[in-house]
Amino acid sequence: MNIGIVGTGNMGRALGVQWARAGHDVLFGSRDHAKAQAAALATSPSARSGDVDAAAAFGDVILYTLRGLPPSRVLREPRALAGKVVIDCNNSDSDPSKPGEFYPAPLPSFAEQLASDAPGARVVQAFNTVPHRIIELGRERLQSRRISVFLCADDPAAKATVKRLAEDLGFVGVDSGELRRARLVDGVVDFIRFQIAAMGRGPLTTISLDGLSEVAP
Repeated sequence: MNIGIVGTGNMGRALGVQWARAGHDVLFGSRDHAKAQAAALATSPSARSGDVDAAAAFGDVILYTLRGLPPSRVLREPRALAGKVVIDCNNSDSDPSKPGEFYPAPLPSFAEQLASDAPGARVVQAFNTVPHRIIELGRERLQSRRISVFLCADDPAAKATVKRLAEDLGFVGVDSGELRRARLVDGVVDFIRFQIAAMGRGPLTTISLDGLSEVAP
C-alpha cells in the first residue's frame, strides 16, 4: 500500500519507518526536506522523501501528524486528500509543567476538525493513545502484548483499512465507533499521561483492551 506521511516528527517518523519495514511503500513528507530525507534513509531503500504535497499526492493512505495546522493551511492542493483514507494521530493538548492534570479535549476533536477542513477525506482517528517510543519497539516485541489502537471513523471501509495497518505493526485495532467518539478516546490519552507522569509508570505505558468469555473453557 502507498502511504504518505505528512509531517516527520516523532509519530510520523515512527509509524512511517515501521510501515516501510512491514513492506508498504512510504513517502515521508515534511516542510523541512532534510528531516524527510533523514527519515527515509533510516528506513529502507524503497522509502522516499519529499514535501508535504508530494506525500499527500503519493499515498492511498495519508498519516496527518500536523496538530493545529489544517490541510488548507499546509497543502497547496488540500483537495488531494479527497477520497483518501486520512489518519489523524493527534491528541489533546497538555501542560508539561503540570504532569497528570486533566485538560479537556478540544471540541470538536482534532480528528473532526481535520474532517471539516478536508471535505471528502475519509478521516480515521488512530494511534493517538500510543506513544512513539512504543511504536519504535517493532512488531516482534509488540505482537504478544496485544496493545490496543482505538479506531474512530464514519467510514467503515476506511476504519477497516487502518485496522489492518495497525495489525501490520503488531497492534490490535479496536473499533471505537464513529468519528465523534474521538472526543471520548482523547480522555484515554489523558489517563495514559497521568499514569506515565504522575504515577511514575514510565514512557512505555499503554493500554490493552480485552474481554473475558462468560463461558468456562
